Amino acid sequence: MKKHFLSIAILILFFSHSAFTQLTITVESGLVLTQYNDVRAPNGDNAQGSLFSLADDFQDIQTPLFFRAEVKYLINSKHTVEISAVPLTVESKGFDGSSLIFENETFEESDINGNYQFNTYRLSYRYRIVNRPKFLLDLGASVLVRDAAITISQNDTKISNTDLGFVPLFSIYTEYIINKNFQAILKGDALVGPVGRAEDFFLGLQYSPSKNIDLKIGYRLIEGGADVEQVYNFAFFHFASIGLAFTF
Repeated sequence: MKKHFLSIAILILFFSHSAFTQLTITVESGLVLTQYNDVRAPNGDNAQGSLFSLADDFQDIQTPLFFRAEVKYLINSKHTVEISAVPLTVESKGFDGSSLIFENETFEESDINGNYQFNTYRLSYRYRIVNRPKFLLDLGASVLVRDAAITISQNDTKISNTDLGFVPLFSIYTEYIINKNFQAILKGDALVGPVGRAEDFFLGLQYSPSKNIDLKIGYRLIEGGADVEQVYNFAFFHFASIGLAFTF
C-alpha cells in the first residue's frame, strides 16, 4: 500500500509542476451521535454469535470529538485528487443484558464493555463535468482503506473482530455559489453491493472571507456495513461538523 501512495504522490508532484494546481488542506471536527450500531460475530449459518447493539444495549456511549483531515489538489480547474484520513472510536460501557456470545466467547454477568474502531483512509479522483458561474459538479471514484475493529471486554478478557480491507466507492462533489463569500456544498462517497453498503456525505455552508481561507459548517452522515459470514455489522453515525480549509 505504501508503494501505491508513493506513486500517487509522485504523480501529484509531476502535475503540480506541469499544470495549474491548487492545493487545499482541510481539518474538520465536531460532535458524533450514534443512531444504530448492530453487531453479530460470527455470522455463519452453522455458527452465530449474539445479535446486539453497541448503541442501544449499553448504559453509557462515549463518543469523543471526531477529527477529519483532507488534502486536495485541483489541477487545471478540472481534475481533483484528494486524500483523507478519518479516525473514529466509540466506547460502549455497561452491557444491559445478562450474557452475550461474541467470537465464540461467552460473556456473562456484569462489567461487559464494547469498543468500536472505524478508521478510514481515502484516495479520490473527480472530474469536473459542470463548471458554471453559479454551479459546479464533479464526479469520480474513491478507494477506501478500512481499518476496523469491534472489541468486547470483561475484566482481563478482551476479544476482537478486526477488518482491514479496500472498498471502491462512487464520489460526488457539488457546489452552489450563493455569492462571492458563501457557497452551499454537497459532497460524498457511496456504494451499495450484494453484501453491504457504505455512505459518507456532507451537506453544509461554506464561508470564504478570503481566497485562501474557507470556514465550513454542516451535517455529515456515515452509514453502512456488511452482512458476511465473519461478521454482521451495520452502523449509522451523525456528525455536527465544523471545518477550516486553507488554499495555497
